[in-house]
Amino acid sequence: MLPIQFTEKEAAARLGVSPITLRRERIDGNIAYLKFRGRIRYTEAFLTDYLERHTQWPTSRSELENSSSESGQTRPCGARAGLTPAPDKQSEHRLAQAFFRKPK
Repeated sequence: MLPIQFTEKEAAARLGVSPITLRRERIDGNIAYLKFRGRIRYTEAFLTDYLERHTQWPTSRSELENSSSESGQTRPCGARAGLTPAPDKQSEHRLAQAFFRKPK
């Protein structure tokens, strides 16, 4: 028995995305499809496989608690004070010109 086949519009509705998004995923090679006489079709297995590969499960609280450092202190983000060079006058001027330039 042949599997049930869905059009692009039907498959997109089953996945909860727009037909354009589904078409983009097909072109990018992220979802399998059938092409018969120039018509694109999707099977339930193709849609299920796509969903399984793109499902992200939330991290549990215990995993988040175990990932912290033993001391409980975290390092601050970014460079320490004094490690980034101060911009010279010319680069400050160019940056200000670019920032305040009227949009075209």
